[in-house]
Amino acid sequence: MPANDTDIIEERRKEKIKRRLIRLIIIAVLALVIGGLYYFRDKWYPKLEGLGEKYQTTIQNNGELAEGNFPIEITGGSEYQFEITNKAGYLLNDSYVYIYNQNGGLSERRQHGYSNAVMKASDGMALIYESGGYNLRAETYKKTVFTKKMDNIIIFGRMSEDYIAVVTASDKYASVLTVYDRKGNFVYKRECVERIIDVSFTDDGKGCLLSFINARDGALTNITEKIHFDKSDPLWISEPAETFCIDSFPLESGGAIVLGEEECAYYDSYGKIINSSVYEGTFGGGAVEEGHTAIITNDEQRRKYILTLIPDEASEPVIINSEEVLKDVAIYDGCAYIMTSKNIMAYDFTGQLRSTVEISDAYSSFRRSDNYIFLLGYDKIDRIDYNN
Repeated sequence: MPANDTDIIEERRKEKIKRRLIRLIIIAVLALVIGGLYYFRDKWYPKLEGLGEKYQTTIQNNGELAEGNFPIEITGGSEYQFEITNKAGYLLNDSYVYIYNQNGGLSERRQHGYSNAVMKASDGMALIYESGGYNLRAETYKKTVFTKKMDNIIIFGRMSEDYIAVVTASDKYASVLTVYDRKGNFVYKRECVERIIDVSFTDDGKGCLLSFINARDGALTNITEKIHFDKSDPLWISEPAETFCIDSFPLESGGAIVLGEEECAYYDSYGKIINSSVYEGTFGGGAVEEGHTAIITNDEQRRKYILTLIPDEASEPVIINSEEVLKDVAIYDGCAYIMTSKNIMAYDFTGQLRSTVEISDAYSSFRRSDNYIFLLGYDKIDRIDYNN
């Protein structure tokens, strides 16, 4: 074979080896990049998700009112209370409790005969009690589960998916807590030298949070205790917060959230304040779900209307300003809903607007359930579809 032919064959062989070597290097680099991305996915993937959420299109709901059984008319001009749980709507007025399905159909009407009746609802059941009186009853859409007459005047009641709490007055004590299960069986009793202003049951069903009002250096302060039904001493007693407790909520960490008129405070599992937010303006309402907190405040003089979102105990508040007075707030499925005279808007807890709907100014509050929003007006209840 001539020398030049041998050189050509050798050059081709070297070229093939070079191409194979380059291909192997490219494959190795790609493998390292893909492996590195997979190994550190917990760091970059949430940011990518957040980027997608940031530019997510806001859903515009049409706000068309349901027909058929709607609107539910409120007769007699009396004030009413309405709650919906497990697809059953409970409407309470000064004489009756009406039970509706989600389509507005009336299932039951039961007379209660209480003066100053107050209703709480949870997990398919409604607690109705006589504020300043002695009587209470527990209702489901099927039947009246039980009725009771307390020995002392009822101050307030609370309920959860497991228990019912009744706080009463006493000649010897500032307040007395009595806990029943949802069949009306006695569970726990505690006599307190301080006035109980809120009760919230822990998720494990073994105890509750008690909030007390105290005077300290001429100012009202709130103290919260976490108690266990099987223990005589509190699990912890909180640091004082200079606010009047509206509601309290347990945290999975063992701490708690106290939603007050002046501030919202997060407590750790020892009762120490680890995060708090003082409001601007007048407290207009608040909601808490799974550690998320949403608060609305209105300052009419300065025309400042603010939604404050607190994602968790370790996060700074997200502030959203509104051009309209904020009427009501709720949390549902990880979003905070606010109502103005013109709209209902849903925000996630990064502050991103997720969905909105236009409404009339005939409504003062709302309830969210499944794919519906129930609009509460002076003399009627309407329903709209809502997606977010």
